[in-house]
Amino acid sequence: MLDSLLSQLAQGLTGDLAEPAGALVAPAAWQEWLRVLFPGHVAQGFSDRHAALWEWVWDLRAGVRPRPFVAIWPRGGGKSTSAELAVVAMAARRVRRYGLYVCETQDQADDHVQNIAGLLESRQVEVYYPRLAERAVSKYGNSRGWRRNRLRTASGFTIDAIGLDSAARGAKVDEHRPGYMVLDDLDGELDSAATADKKTLTLTRKLLPAGAGDMAVLAVQNLVHSNSIFARLADGRADFLLDRVVSGPHPAVEGLVTEQRGDRQVIIAGRATWAGQDLEHCEKVINDIGPTSFLAECQHEVDVIAGGMFDHLTFRRCTWDQVPDLVRVTVWVDPAVTSTDESDSMGIHADGLAADGTIYRLWSWEQRTTPEDALGRAIRKAIELRSRTVGVETDQGGDTWQSVYREAARAVQRDLRTLAGDDAGAAMPTFKSAKAGAGHGSKVHRAGQMLTDYERGRIVHVIGTHQVLEKALVRFPKVKPFDLVDACYWSWQDLRTPTLGVMAQGVARRKLPS
Repeated sequence: MLDSLLSQLAQGLTGDLAEPAGALVAPAAWQEWLRVLFPGHVAQGFSDRHAALWEWVWDLRAGVRPRPFVAIWPRGGGKSTSAELAVVAMAARRVRRYGLYVCETQDQADDHVQNIAGLLESRQVEVYYPRLAERAVSKYGNSRGWRRNRLRTASGFTIDAIGLDSAARGAKVDEHRPGYMVLDDLDGELDSAATADKKTLTLTRKLLPAGAGDMAVLAVQNLVHSNSIFARLADGRADFLLDRVVSGPHPAVEGLVTEQRGDRQVIIAGRATWAGQDLEHCEKVINDIGPTSFLAECQHEVDVIAGGMFDHLTFRRCTWDQVPDLVRVTVWVDPAVTSTDESDSMGIHADGLAADGTIYRLWSWEQRTTPEDALGRAIRKAIELRSRTVGVETDQGGDTWQSVYREAARAVQRDLRTLAGDDAGAAMPTFKSAKAGAGHGSKVHRAGQMLTDYERGRIVHVIGTHQVLEKALVRFPKVKPFDLVDACYWSWQDLRTPTLGVMAQGVARRKLPS
């Protein structure tokens, strides 16, 4: 029965009726088009990733094949809503007439097609696109395709729902080839590598080859595990849709740091990437579904990295109030020379040394940014923690880093002059440098020296940015970036080698920034 149904998917698609002359003219720009036709769906506005997808949709032209667009966005980040609205936009703008909405299961695909039916039947679509809102009927007045798995409109637009589970049993499309294909939620959390391979075969042997020469492919999902179809699309392992544009993986919160306060998890640092998932909303979700599920569903943290140098450790931790008086504090930067998407990250790390020789890891930061911004951050943190120096690994860039440091310090001084707080008159920490090539060995060798202190229990992570630090340590040296681990080494080495550091007796404890 399934074969019979799917072999008739494209029959009778010859009608292509223009909208009547009395229909209102919809806005030309995608932002206004969405706000006018679907105000409730876009009330939270658009992030950069939403804008990129809609620019892609608005650039679609009949007869021209676009690069596939792969959106790897967080759960709840507007993925499926954007995909369903994109289908309506293709139909309204008459750039595609027939296509497929493909999901892991037939039921999932049917649900999305029903959501699209609801959009097409809205009052706004009826006003601007009357024939698009009208069901196609036969000459006898019977519906010609307005079912759970198929929509056909009087304007000549058709969409069919396909599940990979159904397609694997022999689905095929005859006569008319799809001009667009939406791939939504193809991966399941419990998929094995073999299951992902089987789904990929169905996709690449049965569905994608059925497309027309100008087929537009839009793929949307969050990462659900490290060997999923979308993980392979993200990291380059997928050998199909080779010219794809990959948007993401975008987390719900960049630089997320949480801590337990009483019976709740609280976000103490991070930047929401979309107004529709602000920090207040994300904190609620964390407490509803749990931190582990949030990290997987909304942050794409699905990699299980085994065999890393530090992954066997149980890290010692303490709160800031439990840190004893520190005899010395140091801040180090492992920099990259550029801030492009292909650059390494900047790693910044601050350590404090207690009188008994225990090192307290006070603050960690790792992201892509400009050299000036990284050094500015390090200088501000050194002032806050009363470190007399900021160290920089200078293997890349050499003596240039000292001049970049001077410029960053001047900028920080200008900012501090506007402050009325304790730091307004703070002295600038001095610059110091080190070269890995000067007898310190490879990254692995350097980290191995630091590992000994961990194994002896002589290093404690202060709760705050400890998650950033521990993720960097656990993945080292399996998965980049390695910059924060290198910054940690230099900070550790500075404190363990007194002749390399500046003593600062009686450094007062200070509260970490929230």
